[in-house]
Amino acid sequence: MEVSMGCCGGRSGARVTNGKPSGCVLCKIWAVLTTEKTPDGEPCVVIPGHIAHKPDPCIYDQFLLMQLGKPVTWDNPDVRIFLGGVEQYTYNLTASTEYDVEITVHNASREKPANQTTVDIAWISFGAGAETRHPVTVASTDVPVWPGTSVVTTKWRTPDVPGHYCIEVVLSHPDDGNPSNNRGWNNTQVFAAQSPVERELRIYNRHPGDCPPVREGGGPVLRPHRVFLGWAPLAAVATLPLTPHGIEGMRYLPSLLALMLIGYVVGSAIGLFAESAYAAMARRRNASRARTLPPPRTDCHLVEIAVDSYEFEDKTGKEFDPAVAFKGRGAIWGAKVEPPSFVFLPGEAFRDVRLLVDAPDDPGPAGTFNVNVWQGGVPSGGATFTITTGG
Repeated sequence: MEVSMGCCGGRSGARVTNGKPSGCVLCKIWAVLTTEKTPDGEPCVVIPGHIAHKPDPCIYDQFLLMQLGKPVTWDNPDVRIFLGGVEQYTYNLTASTEYDVEITVHNASREKPANQTTVDIAWISFGAGAETRHPVTVASTDVPVWPGTSVVTTKWRTPDVPGHYCIEVVLSHPDDGNPSNNRGWNNTQVFAAQSPVERELRIYNRHPGDCPPVREGGGPVLRPHRVFLGWAPLAAVATLPLTPHGIEGMRYLPSLLALMLIGYVVGSAIGLFAESAYAAMARRRNASRARTLPPPRTDCHLVEIAVDSYEFEDKTGKEFDPAVAFKGRGAIWGAKVEPPSFVFLPGEAFRDVRLLVDAPDDPGPAGTFNVNVWQGGVPSGGATFTITTGG
């Protein structure tokens, strides 16, 4: 089956097939079921463009990639920082200094440009799981179809207090086809190495209170919207064939309204019974599954940390090869995080962990180390450290 825009064969607008205009819904269905064919002889389904094709503005999103089991870098390839036109090693930046931030926005759709995409830029405390955001700017940009990109620039004055910070970029679009790839972080710091290298990373508690409640059972007893906006209106419409006979002793319009009201009430009763029965069966089925195989649950206060030396190969368009760009790479030198896992205590807001790297003393290329953090089995954040060798 082939999905096309407009009429079959890629043409748009209404057509006449066997004397029937295919511009109306019923005529299109008739054409699909009877004579409307593709060049290969297969039926063609006509789907409006605003349903089939949507824009997909996106950015290098570490949280989505971690959920997909892919390696990530927190030196975001779509975020660059300049001072006087010279790109900087972020975040080896100077306090109370104005920098130029450049954000590259992509569009994964090959059909629809992502016009009027909102780009929300903020800075947050450097680390994993930090939630306090300080706005930098909110911009709007038009992103052409893939492989086109759009670049958003803004000024950012670093905080007065020296420290490590993170740029967060969040995209939004009212007709986004895939909102899950819209959040990117940029964390990195350059250090001069002396073996061994020891650096701290602050892990923020995403759940300083109790864990969020877990929904149990097979859902609500019934779904009212399906009853009163589905079953009942269908039953009311089903009474229309009875209107020629009407109700004896009543005029046509009052008779029509009365019949439809009766149908609505009867449909509501049938819908309530059917939806309640379905919910009861779903609860019994889920309860049976829970007895045979209890679902594994991860404590929301459990923090797990991993370190690697993955580096993203930043290419665009047809030159981009996912097999190469997302190929994992273990730590190139002896590197570990202490502790590699822990459980937050009740009310604990954050905890500092240490990255330990056994860097070589001889001169050589720098080493990149990504510290990735999960809390409760969900990606929490991370940081990228670039360690230069001695000499």
